[in-house]
Amino acid sequence: MIKNIFFLLFSLFIFQTIAAQQTDDSLIDVSYDSLKSLYKQYRFSDLEKAKKVTIAYYKKAVLEKNDHETSRGSFLNAIVYDALGQQDSAHYFIDIYISRSTDANSYVNGIYKKGVIYHNAKAYKEAIEYYSKAYDLLKNTDEKVKLAKISNSVAILKSDLGYRKQALEYFKENLTFYETSSESNPYKLSYFNTLLGLSDTYAKLSEDFPALRNVYLDSAEIANTRGLKESLEANDLEVYNLFLTLKGIIHQKRGNLIDALTHLDSAEQYAKKLSFHKQLPVLYLYKGKNFFLKEHYKNAVTYLLKADSTYQKEAKISPFFEETYILLAKSYDALNDQKNAVKYYRRFEEKDKENDQRVREASENVYTQYDIPSFKNKINQLENQSNKQEQLSQTLIYISLGLLALLALGFVFYRNKVQKYKKSFNAILATLNTTEKTAPEEDSSQSYTIKDENIAKILQGLAKFEEKKLFLHKNCTINFVAKKIHTNKTYLSRTLQSHKQKKFVQYITDLRIDYALSQLKNDATFRKYDIKSIAAELGFNTSESFSKAFKKRTGIYPSFYIKNLNKLKE
Repeated sequence: MIKNIFFLLFSLFIFQTIAAQQTDDSLIDVSYDSLKSLYKQYRFSDLEKAKKVTIAYYKKAVLEKNDHETSRGSFLNAIVYDALGQQDSAHYFIDIYISRSTDANSYVNGIYKKGVIYHNAKAYKEAIEYYSKAYDLLKNTDEKVKLAKISNSVAILKSDLGYRKQALEYFKENLTFYETSSESNPYKLSYFNTLLGLSDTYAKLSEDFPALRNVYLDSAEIANTRGLKESLEANDLEVYNLFLTLKGIIHQKRGNLIDALTHLDSAEQYAKKLSFHKQLPVLYLYKGKNFFLKEHYKNAVTYLLKADSTYQKEAKISPFFEETYILLAKSYDALNDQKNAVKYYRRFEEKDKENDQRVREASENVYTQYDIPSFKNKINQLENQSNKQEQLSQTLIYISLGLLALLALGFVFYRNKVQKYKKSFNAILATLNTTEKTAPEEDSSQSYTIKDENIAKILQGLAKFEEKKLFLHKNCTINFVAKKIHTNKTYLSRTLQSHKQKKFVQYITDLRIDYALSQLKNDATFRKYDIKSIAAELGFNTSESFSKAFKKRTGIYPSFYIKNLNKLKE
């Protein structure tokens, strides 16, 4: 009894945080069956409406102390929040579902769904852990259909992470299951997914093991030809187009670039005609690669930029699309466009650094195929040459202008500079005096027109972070802050930009400079420190970076500020 009361109160408290201003309370009086129908209606057409329905479902179940429907409601919420890309909330609800599971079947469903949420968030290590756990729980049971579904997820992720041979065994096991099913192929989509995965994995193995290249490509083509035929017979044109795209990729890996382009062109026309927009990024990448291999670099750049634009627009950036950037860098290099060659190579390096060790290992064939180490040396040389030329040019200009300025305007310039600094100094003191006398206003961004409850949590965390002055920590990276306030760096970055109109680095820098201004004004001992020591106290790596940030923020250097403060105190 006490446990049930505690759960009710706790759930209502959490619900108020998660569902604030997102629930249509009129839905609570609707029956569970009607809410399920509404959920199905909005699941793929309007996720925000679907969220209101699932929140109402969960709230209704908690208020009525209906354990079965509370579990179902938490699962539906996990699905919707995952689809919305709000993984923190998705994990919250799926953890409730797992903790309330009363049978093995429900528990496995929860574990598998948690793996899916991690997979969608590109947390591949955690995803494979939960997929494998769900697989192990079912492998010795009669739940063959569910086992095949989980097995397919394990296989896809293992293939993407470079464990191709392991993935192959899962795909083969699944194919045998679907082929020997007692019913007349009732799992058509899963069957097609298995054929696609099998063909794609064989194609990737052809690059992993060049000595067996043709053997693996033959196997890839056999599975692909079968998929093309059967998906067309089933009139599943979206799946057919995936097989058609893979057909072009297999031809490309064989070196049949004309046939590859023919199939990729056909697949692109299908995708546009039938609105299969999710297929376009891969098509653009491989069409661009096809032109690159034919040394048609201008055409290659056109399609690779389309691929990059589509990734950005649809948030499709993942470790497996890094090839786009190295292809762009090499294409621009071939076109003697050094600036863009450097730009896209640096972007490739940036994305590569975001990968965990497993994904880096899976990307080794990219390093080998495009001779990344040698190309990196060339990029560094191009960048150094460009920098030296730019520095030389700028030096000559600065010398000429400097001499003229010294001869004609030196005294006037100095006088105006001092006056400007004094004006800035007085403005800073006036602002500090006003700020110290006035209580800080509440953040207007928390007006709660916000629908995403994660933003409120992040803003509250940032307030505590600022209050504790953790921004003075020397290694105050975005990962450090995200960990301190219990979120991830993507959510933190978006919240800072939308609610504080700042990027992360600017946010931390402004906090440190504001602290420096106040501390130097009020603490005579602190003013006695040299600039290097002050910079270290504030978390800056060097005195130069501190002085530059201080000047950018205030219009004067810290040495001038300290000097004039000391004059006032005399």
